[in-house]
Amino acid sequence: MFTKLMCRFGIGSTKIDLILSKKDYRPGEVIQGEYEIIGGRVEQKLKRIETELLQYDHSSERSSVLHHNTILSSSTMKANELKKIRFSCRLADSYPPSSESISYKLVTRLVFDEGINRVDHDDFRIIA
Repeated sequence: MFTKLMCRFGIGSTKIDLILSKKDYRPGEVIQGEYEIIGGRVEQKLKRIETELLQYDHSSERSSVLHHNTILSSSTMKANELKKIRFSCRLADSYPPSSESISYKLVTRLVFDEGINRVDHDDFRIIA
């Protein structure tokens, strides 16, 4: 009971990590990788995996969502279980290259039935 309560606060709960095949991509290229989901201390029911491709403009201090992907799930993660799910996202030809003023990242959220979220951030570069 105590362990389930701790998981509700994110302590010992299931974690997600988006592992990219590389860190540098060209406009129009497909970003490939995989989600690695690692079960926590207790069984948890997954609801969805959400990933947003963000562009950050450092000069205006604004971020824009360029792409959003959702994977709906009704699976259950057992304690300490490991699952891998493939990930891919095509970059538009029009995205400007990374620079001192423009950067990119993928933000992944793992959402559970209990409404708890786990978040992962992965920076990457777009090169000319």
